[in-house]
Amino acid sequence: MPYLKKIELKGFKSFGPKTATVTLDKGFTAITGPNGSGKTNIADAVLFGLGELSSRRMRAASLGKLIYHGYPDLNIKKAKTAKVVIQFDNSDNLLPVDTSTVTISRELNNAGQSLYRLNGRRISRSHILNILSMAGISPTGHNVVLQGIITRMAEISSPDRRKMISNLVGIEQYDIEKAEAENKLRAAEISIRTAMGRIDEVQKRVDDLERERNELLRYTFLKKEIKRFEAIKVSGELMDVQSKKSDVLSKIENVQSKVENSRQLREELRNKRHEVETEWIKLGSEMIEDRGTRLLEVQYKVGEARSKINELTTNIGVGTASLDGLRRVVKNNEQKLEAIKNEIKENRSETRRIKRERERLLAEIAEKQANYDIVSNEASKLRASLGENSRKNKEIEEQLEKRTQELMDLRSKFIQDRTNLKVLTRQLRDFVKRKESFESNLNILKKSYAELKKVQRDQANSSKNLEKTVERKLTQKESVTIEMAQAEKIAESAQDAVAEFVTQRELAEKVAPEENARRSIEELADLGAIKGIHGRLKNLIKIERGYKRAIEATATGWLDAIVVQNYDAAFMCAETLKKMKLGRIKIIPIEEMNSIKSINTPMIRGVDGIASQFVKCNQKFEPAVNFVFGDTLVTKDDRTAFASSRQGHRTVTVNGDLYEAQGGLESGYYRAPVDYSSIIPSESAVKSLSEAVDALQKHLTKREKDIQNYKEEIDRTKIELNKLTETITILDGEIGRVRENVKHTRQNIIRIEKRVTKINETREEEKTRLEILKSQRDSLKKEIDKLREELTELRIKMDPARIQEMEIQREELGNELIGSRKIVGNTETNLATLESKFGNVLKISAENIRIQLRKLNAQIITVENENKEAYKEKEFLEIKLEELEKLKEELSRTVLNAKEESKKFTVEIDDIDKKLRQLDSVYERSDKLYNELQFNLQTYEMQQKQYMQRLQELDYDQPLTISQEQLETAETALKQLRFELTRLGAVNQLSLDHYAEQASRYKELSIRMNELEKEKQSILAFMDEIERKKRAVFMEAFEKIDSSFRRYFSRLTGGGEGELILENPEDPFAGGMDMLVQFRNKASILVSGASSGERSVSAVAFIFALQEFMPTAFYVFDEIDAHLDPVHVSRLGDLFAEESNKSQFVVITLKPEMVSKAKKVWGIYERSGYSHVVSAPIKEVA
Repeated sequence: MPYLKKIELKGFKSFGPKTATVTLDKGFTAITGPNGSGKTNIADAVLFGLGELSSRRMRAASLGKLIYHGYPDLNIKKAKTAKVVIQFDNSDNLLPVDTSTVTISRELNNAGQSLYRLNGRRISRSHILNILSMAGISPTGHNVVLQGIITRMAEISSPDRRKMISNLVGIEQYDIEKAEAENKLRAAEISIRTAMGRIDEVQKRVDDLERERNELLRYTFLKKEIKRFEAIKVSGELMDVQSKKSDVLSKIENVQSKVENSRQLREELRNKRHEVETEWIKLGSEMIEDRGTRLLEVQYKVGEARSKINELTTNIGVGTASLDGLRRVVKNNEQKLEAIKNEIKENRSETRRIKRERERLLAEIAEKQANYDIVSNEASKLRASLGENSRKNKEIEEQLEKRTQELMDLRSKFIQDRTNLKVLTRQLRDFVKRKESFESNLNILKKSYAELKKVQRDQANSSKNLEKTVERKLTQKESVTIEMAQAEKIAESAQDAVAEFVTQRELAEKVAPEENARRSIEELADLGAIKGIHGRLKNLIKIERGYKRAIEATATGWLDAIVVQNYDAAFMCAETLKKMKLGRIKIIPIEEMNSIKSINTPMIRGVDGIASQFVKCNQKFEPAVNFVFGDTLVTKDDRTAFASSRQGHRTVTVNGDLYEAQGGLESGYYRAPVDYSSIIPSESAVKSLSEAVDALQKHLTKREKDIQNYKEEIDRTKIELNKLTETITILDGEIGRVRENVKHTRQNIIRIEKRVTKINETREEEKTRLEILKSQRDSLKKEIDKLREELTELRIKMDPARIQEMEIQREELGNELIGSRKIVGNTETNLATLESKFGNVLKISAENIRIQLRKLNAQIITVENENKEAYKEKEFLEIKLEELEKLKEELSRTVLNAKEESKKFTVEIDDIDKKLRQLDSVYERSDKLYNELQFNLQTYEMQQKQYMQRLQELDYDQPLTISQEQLETAETALKQLRFELTRLGAVNQLSLDHYAEQASRYKELSIRMNELEKEKQSILAFMDEIERKKRAVFMEAFEKIDSSFRRYFSRLTGGGEGELILENPEDPFAGGMDMLVQFRNKASILVSGASSGERSVSAVAFIFALQEFMPTAFYVFDEIDAHLDPVHVSRLGDLFAEESNKSQFVVITLKPEMVSKAKKVWGIYERSGYSHVVSAPIKEVA
């Protein structure tokens, strides 16, 4: 079979003004290169050269884009033409060209015109395609597999996959034959109906009208039932939407209350922060100078910036949620619009079909009217010309007898000459058999010679491959050695990291013993080891807004105290800490503190109350609150606090300054405690890292064994290489002997050919004489046939029965005209119904949805613009905040060194900011959820409105009251009713009236119909035979392709199993075809459920199975391995190498595993503005 020998490109796509040449051999050739280098343009060039007209298939917007674009920066001009030359090896003469090498070229100019040449001679594209098709080569065939075909083939539906095999074996031809048989069957049925006669037609009309009447009654009932079940279904969907709407409304109420609470708390914290900042500014103006004032200003700006950023973040989240909701609504409306468009399309299609049917019926009526006139006129003429026809009949009979005698004389001469020709033919046959015997021996010798040469080449290739294998194994060994060195460095670094983590954990545990002790007690309580522990006090209480600092100052560390039920639990905690040597903590047993009450509020001006009054908690924790806060008064300012302490009361201000009853004072700058838990590495992290180090050490040990295996494989390969060299020497001697035998056989064939030529010349002379006699005989036969036809025609015209038959035919045509006019009336009724539905329902619904889509798209654009503005403002504020933070930090260090008294304000502001951030996060999440629920509510309301509109279209003003059982059976009932309505088809709306009219005309008559019935049965039998052959051909192809698919899939997956399965084995054309695949160590699944890589492997196996069924000389694959992993790429490369002895494979690839398997490699690279090609040795590319 012809294969590609050479491809030349000039000015084609990325290939510039210089001619690029790619020479190819039989076998497996790889073309590789970087992305964008132009390697895929080689496949496009093959399509271009084979006559492809679709620019999109060659990845270009138009044919003009195939011409090289030039590179002005490098002074390279745009090419004027794009030219591709493809050279085929035609040694087997499958291409009908009398040369062993066939060259086809195509040149495209800027005007989009193509010039084709065959061996340098200008020729048309159609001629080129005809020549190529003789060898099974076509630009639309499966010779060239482009990028993406594997992906599309892996994702096609099962019916499309089955159609691929159907198209491959020509099932369409069987369908054409069946369609022709169906046409003959229809013609036979028409003849049967005509033969029944005029009265029988009336009887049939009565029967048809009775059936049409029943169909009309059935049609009316079905339409009514369909509307009722559709209303049930819509009502059920409406109830579902209403239920979802109610759920969303309840969720909206809950979320809205949460959002409102978060908003109020956020406002309270902001007010409190403002108050604290005011106090801080007041204190700062008295204590520090310019730097302190500036720090306060910066701190205030930082708070404002953070607040604004949080607000923008919230707005952005709301906008994003709004966009998601709007897009979902748009998508839903687009789907509905598409459904209406499809229905409109079907309506218009049906309308056009009915109009065409009406036009056809009108034309049929006109034709029948013309036939009626013709039959009537002809019957009248025949009766008038009976005498003249009788005289002509006698004259023709005399001429016929004379010509018959002349024909008998010619036959005698013809038989004598034909006998002489048979003798010569027998002699020729004997010589031809001898020649065939010699040629058979010659072919056997040639085949032996070719096989020996092939074995010699294979042994040479094997020798080269073994040399390359040795080099590759050496390279792999070096690579593994380098990998081990790098892995050892990583292992050492990981061991150092483990030691560092352990040191950090020990240090942190020493620095924060109290926190560690509290956390240990809580963990033991969670595990149930210690009973009666309620948790930390600060987690069990809520502090009123504005009193947080006062409460924290009052607690003096007791907020982190562990609240337990009684002394038993307290002693258990203390003993546990002592045994574990973890540290000391504060413990509050609430049962033993029930008698502790808060002090009464003294009548002192400026006192807000007892501290415990500003703490909210569960009633059972009130003893703990009274214990910690019940003896301390809370005041607004320092003066009142100082006066209260002088009267013997422990007092705290709302700013956190604490005055003890004995005169002590706790005040100054307040700093939040450090959270040591964030810097302590977890034990699991240290353990995981340690395990990773151990695994790496094991991997290093395994790789050392791999190096030893590589050494052993290299030694075995060298031994095999020496054996191959000895085998090649033996083959050389055997090839010489076979060559001599071929020479002697060819000489014998030449001698026989000379004898055959002489006999052929004599035979040609005899044939010429026979042709002359045959021509004379045929002429006489034609004349005799013509006379017989004239005689038959005259006898028919003279037959009174025919005249009577024509009069009966005239009557039948009149009745058919009446029936056709009634059918036209029914067609007009159906057409009016379709036009009404289109104008009053479908068109209005589509326009309403388009209006909604325009509004929604405008809203989406508005929200997107708002989001963009918010993003820009947020980025600006984040930059500004970063600058302010740096300035704040610098000023804070300065002020901290100057005045320690301002610490408490900074800490309190930081604490408020932290809470604000937490509240902002909660508010943002709640607000986002609220907006999503709002959009869901709008969607459900829109759906509810649409369902109500649908009910009105079905003539129901209100939803139906239905049960769940009715709803479940509605869909099944609808399918059955619609199927019945579709099966029923169009009905005659006037059949009731027509039936009443025709029933009275019914009479019992019959005529013979046996012959026509036999013809009908023979046509049906022929159609059954076509179906049987069609199925047999398909199943034979399917079984062969399935067998090939199983084999190729197993080879590609290293032992996996795959098979092709028909969805409907009984009737394969009524269903699709799927792939069932089982990869190694995995369960069997359909290919649609496999991963993308597994689907690609399956698709590749399927392509090979198809190509084995319909083989061709060469194949071009463009990145067929793009989605395969290295293992499967290597196996695919091995498959190409094995199959290359049957066909030529040209594979464009980026994978080194594929390149390493090729017999020949071409590299493509881009330089100086256009693509270049270079032949690369395997060992350099592998």
